[in-house]
Amino acid sequence: MPDIEKDKPCKSVSTIDYICIKRENKKDKFMSVTFYINNNDKYVDENCPEKIIKETDDCQCVDFSDNGKPVSTCFTCKGKGTISITYYPYEMNIANGNFYTLMNALGLDDECYGEIDPRTLLKAINRTPTSLIERHTTQSGGNGKVTMISCGIAPEQAQGYIDTLKEIAIEAEKREEKIYWC
Repeated sequence: MPDIEKDKPCKSVSTIDYICIKRENKKDKFMSVTFYINNNDKYVDENCPEKIIKETDDCQCVDFSDNGKPVSTCFTCKGKGTISITYYPYEMNIANGNFYTLMNALGLDDECYGEIDPRTLLKAINRTPTSLIERHTTQSGGNGKVTMISCGIAPEQAQGYIDTLKEIAIEAEKREEKIYWC
């Protein structure tokens, strides 16, 4: 597995500044998990750069500032007010709750960082009906309490996760690389 150290971005993950921090069963300490093939960015840059999508968007510091202007000390945009986002194929970022649902449905390790052989992942995908990944929207609380809403995983979203993971696994198998997540 590539080196994953506290406060260092994953080497291959290309979307904004996802940080991987080694955790010991502290599942509530991160917001999302990214699946990727080792050295994916370099491979795509050299072999299929036309699949790279680049976008520019407003930084969240503008949305949350009192005056609607960039914050000069913002870590993400460095005071510019905009961020560049590069999306590479063969990567998938999902919310942590959806990650746990997906990995449990597939019968795979649900630690917040790990690696898997693509053939093992393909076997898990092929034996798992997408209905096991679906999660219905729930709401709890109310009556003067805080209302918690879990948006769930819709059938088309579950199918999207499976389709993307399958694409990642097929590509990783072709490259003879493992799949990592953090």
